[in-house]
Amino acid sequence: MPTVEAIDDAAVILHLEIEVSEVNRPKLLEFCKRAFPVYESLGGCRMALYEDRDKTGSFDEVGYYQTAEDYTRSEKAIEDDPEQAALIKEWRSLLKGPPRVRIVSRRL
Repeated sequence: MPTVEAIDDAAVILHLEIEVSEVNRPKLLEFCKRAFPVYESLGGCRMALYEDRDKTGSFDEVGYYQTAEDYTRSEKAIEDDPEQAALIKEWRSLLKGPPRVRIVSRRL
């Protein structure tokens, strides 16, 4: 399946602004190394993790989706695929609170 090679290839970008405690920071980094390939395995998606340079433990987890259909398929997998559902449950257990979610779509 195709994958997003560059940000310009993304029709939909998912931003998950999250915070983790100091003790959970290394756990989140390890988690993302395991989870991102699973999320990306559906195709049409590239995941990235950015940390705020001024606030350790504050992250922007970003999903770049090649098409709106790729985004929809990915969201459905989180609900329907037991492996992905378990990953989301584990991810939420690492967070200080609920993520701030922003979804943007390319218009030009």
